[in-house]
Amino acid sequence: MKASLLLPLFAASWLMAADLVVTQGTVKAHTEVFGDSAIDPVTTELTSHLKMDKGIDSISGSIDAYVNALKSDNKDRDEHMVETLESAKYPVATYTFDEVVKTDKGYTINGNLNFHGVTKPLACAAQFSEKDNNVVLTGNSSFLMSDFKVVPPKLLFLTVRDQIDLDINITFEKQ
Repeated sequence: MKASLLLPLFAASWLMAADLVVTQGTVKAHTEVFGDSAIDPVTTELTSHLKMDKGIDSISGSIDAYVNALKSDNKDRDEHMVETLESAKYPVATYTFDEVVKTDKGYTINGNLNFHGVTKPLACAAQFSEKDNNVVLTGNSSFLMSDFKVVPPKLLFLTVRDQIDLDINITFEKQ
């Protein structure tokens, strides 16, 4: 009897969960060349495997960002970046949400980044907004390339900074 009552409850809770599908978005991966200039490659090729149940803090799943789609303002540099990141071998970076925590300034997404074949914990400061059937995520985080077994490139006396600063802006549709 109890089992027959629990089954509809589980089914109802599953039906309430919404898939969050990317309608538009960017992930910018800022770094710098010491002694020269900023490098700001952006990818708009994003895939969501996120679900949201009752509210923002219930979001779970992952987002894929396509490394081989990163583009900056310099085609030659982009070719070198693709080579350095071995994007033919590691074409996708995946961020998996472990938990979304409400803070005084918005939210913190605690999760794991799988980049260049290495998975490491990564927290992201985030803001979420909901309007109609959309959820907008804006956030930022940073990591070291060397933590993911990527050697920052050098050219003569110029070296690319090891730190990557992520700037995230994604709009999802609830489906």
